[in-house]
Amino acid sequence: MTQYSMDQMVQGIAAANANAQRALKLANDVAAGAGPKLAGVETELRRLVQEYGALKGTMTKLEASRTGNPKLQYVENIPGRRIPFDMIVDIPIGAGVTSVQQGTITISQEGPFVAVSRYATLQSQYQFQRIDPETLERLTFSGRSFGRYRPIHSAWDLYDGRPVDQVNMTVAIPGTGAPQIINPSNESSWRSMEGDFRIAFVEQGSTYPRQQIEVPSPFWTKQINSPFELGALDVFERGEVLTFKILPTHENNPAFGNVFGFGVPNANFPFADSGWDAVEGILDPTSAVADDTDPITRLPNAILTIGFHGYRIIQPPGGGPY
Repeated sequence: MTQYSMDQMVQGIAAANANAQRALKLANDVAAGAGPKLAGVETELRRLVQEYGALKGTMTKLEASRTGNPKLQYVENIPGRRIPFDMIVDIPIGAGVTSVQQGTITISQEGPFVAVSRYATLQSQYQFQRIDPETLERLTFSGRSFGRYRPIHSAWDLYDGRPVDQVNMTVAIPGTGAPQIINPSNESSWRSMEGDFRIAFVEQGSTYPRQQIEVPSPFWTKQINSPFELGALDVFERGEVLTFKILPTHENNPAFGNVFGFGVPNANFPFADSGWDAVEGILDPTSAVADDTDPITRLPNAILTIGFHGYRIIQPPGGGPY
């Protein structure tokens, strides 16, 4: 039984009680002139009035025991117009960042927001800079993944970690372009520009946390990046501040384990930054210049978009406590 139907029942009992009171008064007026002939009617009406009063008291107690707090408001009873809404925030995850990054959302004064599910995705902003060995001019280019969306975790990468056991050489066709060499010790088998995080969500001022420790990003979403339905509707009132605290568990495109060279000493040993050069469209650094200096500066920046899907309850100014 909803709060609305409960209120309707209580109002109906109150109306019936009032009608019985009026009927009793009318009977008293008639009995005063008709004598003992209507005494039985008067007795019956008094009994009805008592029963209505007792029933009204019982319904009031039932309502209080069901809600626990007569002032408690249920989501379905919050007045206002419902509209679908996505409450999200962009959080930059810069190259080399492994510290906590955060973004905030403030619920506007139009009305409360009710969250139904949560989601997140990572957009690659991969760029690289090349220094011309002759002019020393620095040019900036976008990598192949630039602008593309990536998952927020690596748990779904079922084909990652495959070994590379031979040199791959691709010659530009047509033309006389230099070959791109992919060294077995350098090519990363992990997906380019894919993030892994621990996520904490905080509603400032609330005494009810949404988790006791940070949520690993594989648990924030379903499969690759499908929305994750919440265990219950989460209502955020007007003016509340929602904060997402994001801890990367590794750098974007980390250099861990990336080495190159075939018996040739490498100044960047033990780790090189070129593990994703083949997929990002960057020439292998070993063939770049005569002095073996890597002319490429890699900038694996990204933007994490995270938040909730749900609906807004649009209310007029002063339209309620929410």
